[in-house]
This record gives sequence, structure tokens and C-alpha cells, in this order.
Amino acid sequence: MWDPRSPGGRGRLDGGWDLGTMDSRALLIGNSRWHWATQRGERWSFDHAAPDPRWIDTTNLIWAAVGEVPAALEGAQESRLQLENVPLEGCPPWLGVDRALGAWGAWRRQRFQGGDLDQGLLLADAGTVLSLTLLDAHGRFRGGRLMPGLRLQLQSMASGTALLPSVARQQRTDDLFPSGTAEAMCQGVMQGLAAAVVDAYQNSGACLWICGGDAPWLEQELTRRGVSAQTNQNLQLQAMVDLIPVIKPVPGR
Repeated sequence: MWDPRSPGGRGRLDGGWDLGTMDSRALLIGNSRWHWATQRGERWSFDHAAPDPRWIDTTNLIWAAVGEVPAALEGAQESRLQLENVPLEGCPPWLGVDRALGAWGAWRRQRFQGGDLDQGLLLADAGTVLSLTLLDAHGRFRGGRLMPGLRLQLQSMASGTALLPSVARQQRTDDLFPSGTAEAMCQGVMQGLAAAVVDAYQNSGACLWICGGDAPWLEQELTRRGVSAQTNQNLQLQAMVDLIPVIKPVPGR
């Protein structure tokens, strides 16, 4: 079975590499997962998986990182996508490249769809950290909010108390006030995260986009609260693909 993280595909990306003679991949190293984009023919495939250095081949690879950089990529700085490569105006130098990629990618897609941007755009990236990134009506970075994500909050409760258990995975329940401890922990964190997104959305007035590994349940919870949002778990990778001509990796390095 073909693995989407492996090299493959032919085609051409206008203005970028000649993909008729070389493979093309993109890698975003997150805090807890690695995110891959691979071209096969005229289409790109996306994969979100646990870190695995065995899949790294720097040939024709562009990459970006907010998590720990593996040794195999330390010598491939010429193909690294940095914050300055993302054409998002107003970014402070400390902004994570993943936040810039996601916000810029959401803005491009909202504009392409003819969506309303008069009040700007708010991106909720529900990953290891819940990051809220606000763009103004001109697509400029305006600021944001950060808080621990679902699993990080659950880990914190388990490690910081004597009696609360370690919750290995999300315990979904329709009961807003569950009796089970693990379910109560998950429900409390999930409601808190959803409330944070709703508060930012209501105070900004901006159109709302969601990405990140926890986007599916967050979208469901926001829908229950009457808040609509665009969800795209591949925003950062799609933005990296759009920016391939900016990096122009050196084949064979």
C-alpha cells in the first residue's frame, strides 16, 4: 500500500519546480505530529502522523518546523521555509511559522471563495496548543491568543494532581456533566476550549476558520453553540505547497 509520506508523483506546479523530472514533498514539523504533503500526478495528498525520522529524504523536500528539528534536517537549511518566506503582513519576528502559514492560507482561500473579509479573519488552530490568530480586513496580522490544547491540559491535570488519571485518548460523551472522572476531565477541557474560541469570535467579528488535529470535535461543539466556521485540517500544508516557488530546494541535498 502506498504511503502518502513517501516520494512519488509527476506533474508541474506553475512557477515552481519542474515536477516532470523530480518528486515533490513538504513537511511541517509540529510539537506532537509531523505533517506531510506529497504530490502524485496532478494531486497532492496530505498525511498527519507521529514523528518518524525514517521517512526523511531531503531530496526535493521543503520543510518548516515549530517542534524539535531532527538531525537529518539540520544540514538542509537551504530548503527550510521560514517566517520571512510567508507573505503575511504585520508579522512580529516571534510569530510561529505554523500560525503564519495557517492564517495566510485561510485568508487566500476565503478571498478565493468570495467570502466576507470586511471584519477580518480569525483562525483557531486546535493542536497541541490552541492558537487564535486574528487578521484585519486587509489581511494583516493583528494579534492572537494562546492556551494549552486538549491533550496538554489533560496531561497537566494528571501530572499536577494525586488522584486524577492519565487520559490516553479523548473520552467523548454527550453528557455535559458526566459522572466518570475521565469523561468529566475531557468535557471540562473541551467546553473551556470551545468557549475561548467563541469569545474570540464574538469579540473580533471576523469570519472563523478552524484547523489542527482537534478541529473535528471543535467544529461539532461550535455548531452546537450556533457558531459556523470553515474547517480545513491541511491549511498549513496547502500554504507550503503554494510557497514552493519561494524556497526552490536544491535537488539531491
